[in-house]
Amino acid sequence: MNSATAVSPANIAFIKFWGKTDSNQNIPYNDSMSMNLSGCLTTTTVEFDPRLDDDRIVINKFEASGSGKQRVVRILDIVRREAGMGLKAKVESANNFPTASGIASSAAAFSALAMAASTAAGLTLSKRELSRLARLGSGSACRSIFDGFVYWKGGKDDRTSYAYQLAPVTHWDLWDIVAVVAKESKKASSTQGHSVATSSPYFRQRQRGLPLRIKQMKEAMLKKDFPKFGRLLEEEAVDLHVMAMTSRPPIFYWNSGTMEVMKKIREWREEGKEAYFTMDAGANVHVICRAKDEAEINQRLGRIAGIESTIVNKPGRGTWLI
Repeated sequence: MNSATAVSPANIAFIKFWGKTDSNQNIPYNDSMSMNLSGCLTTTTVEFDPRLDDDRIVINKFEASGSGKQRVVRILDIVRREAGMGLKAKVESANNFPTASGIASSAAAFSALAMAASTAAGLTLSKRELSRLARLGSGSACRSIFDGFVYWKGGKDDRTSYAYQLAPVTHWDLWDIVAVVAKESKKASSTQGHSVATSSPYFRQRQRGLPLRIKQMKEAMLKKDFPKFGRLLEEEAVDLHVMAMTSRPPIFYWNSGTMEVMKKIREWREEGKEAYFTMDAGANVHVICRAKDEAEINQRLGRIAGIESTIVNKPGRGTWLI
């Protein structure tokens, strides 16, 4: 029996991707940028076993079926083909944070799967190769492979679409406090959102402005210019959700808790307590602050009605084997 276990982080996108030029290969319309999260982790074990006559996929202690299972089997089939073997596998995966609620659980899951499956099959893949493999399961998973702050080069095809490290974990003392306002799975998946992204009248406008925003975000992050970084972060988050809300059909991810957190963050800045918000495709809010403000910001968030819990993250390492 050949088995391996990998742990991988979710990531929060500073520059988002929304819409795909190739849905089968998960090729995005634009480059993106993110930070891995130290406290939001998926642990995945893959075991190829000659006693199995079918793949078994267990996610958070529940056996997967249908499209959820097929996404995992697709990665297993690629690994089997590359390794020249035909054994079926048992995959057990578990998150320590809410699943399918806008905290990039699929990014953590498929990056962990890519490393665990390829290692269990005896393959030795470079980080770029792992990034490309993870991307086939979930686009943003390619960013979870690398430590710290990561850039995804969107590319034009499978070979040219991959992630790489922009800066290490130690580059900047940013903290991400996830304000959990919805633990349940979101009604519209990111996959659904990507499929209708181009129907928004704002899609082309955003694409035209993205090269400059990406350049400015990269500069702000590398120079650790927090006010400029924060302004761009919030603009990008709002842009993503405007596109979702104006697509056909429209998708509404925010709830009243989302709105209340955004309101409070803006009020706190007026009081001199600097923090900024961003959201991926979900209701939960990522509050970005610096290390010196983390304890107070977390306490303030805990007093907001509608927040079920918070998850505190530092910049995290990329996928690793245990």
